[in-house]
Amino acid sequence: MIDSVFIKGFKCFDEVDMELSGITLLTGVNSGGKSSFIQALLLLSQNVSYRKLSPLNGHLVSIGRFVEARNFVTNSKEFYIEITSGKNKLSYRFTGEGDDCVSEKLSCDDELVRIFDYNQRHIHYLCADRIGVKDIYNKNLDQADKYGVFGEYALDFLEKNKSIKLDERLIKDSSSLTLEAQLNYWLKYILNAEISTEDIIGTDRVKVEYSYQGLRKLRPSNIGSGISYIISALIIGLSAESGDLILLENPEIHLHPKAQAKLTEFFVCIANFGAQLIIESHSDHIYNGIRRNINKNTISPTDVAIYFFQTKGGLSEPTRIEINKCGQVINHQEGLFDQFDNDLDELLGL
Repeated sequence: MIDSVFIKGFKCFDEVDMELSGITLLTGVNSGGKSSFIQALLLLSQNVSYRKLSPLNGHLVSIGRFVEARNFVTNSKEFYIEITSGKNKLSYRFTGEGDDCVSEKLSCDDELVRIFDYNQRHIHYLCADRIGVKDIYNKNLDQADKYGVFGEYALDFLEKNKSIKLDERLIKDSSSLTLEAQLNYWLKYILNAEISTEDIIGTDRVKVEYSYQGLRKLRPSNIGSGISYIISALIIGLSAESGDLILLENPEIHLHPKAQAKLTEFFVCIANFGAQLIIESHSDHIYNGIRRNINKNTISPTDVAIYFFQTKGGLSEPTRIEINKCGQVINHQEGLFDQFDNDLDELLGL
């Protein structure tokens, strides 16, 4: 598990050192640094995985030029990204001028390299712009990416692996131990839907159908779009190995508040299994869902890290939100999911 991330001089960060946990939730204001934090991790992975390519631009993330990657507020001449796990470290320094950039590996731990080498498939990234409603999906022909950063190959992965048996810690539906059965358990629990996939023989496509409330099968375009946006996150979570790192941007897209709260239970299940999740979200239902699970003792507060991102003088200032064992917030920050209360106070004339 990744214990901490240290970033210096990268984009909106002057110098931050953030401790991670089984579930790390990144929330806060727009342009507060949440996406930049994830980009830093992807940049590290990209340089570990594709050493002969551009240090700043590639398959996982494209930053642009060096002048766009450095912190211009502090006039940084270089930036530095380091992750730690126990006493082990993996770190890179990036230097350059104008368009040019050079990356230099400063410390290297074999286990951290194993996790961050994208080719070894222990780090998984699903971006906010993931693929949505389609009736048929492309097969993954070159196998360069397990699921696709847009989730474009997740349904093909399901079709190829739907009969594999999962670890007993992931089993919720005891009638079957397969990936397909457990996926449908969660789909039914969260959205009252089920999925089926079919290889279209003689093509490079996979057909997908959903049933809703146990009724007849429907093509994805004839059912709520939230199902299509959540499915790739569920597949990644259930098929990840213990020790894997999963980065998710806005997993709640197009989901009803009740479904968002139930989705949080899925994340807790995956974290308890041993995969590490870093989730960027603007959802108060995911935030409160994590607090509720702490209160229910389904996850320990020590296995959760919540950061509220805001900016001051153009620099990101992430604050860790302390949660006690009852799920109560110890150090609430102004702007941390308090807009509902503010609006209600105004309506009531308080």
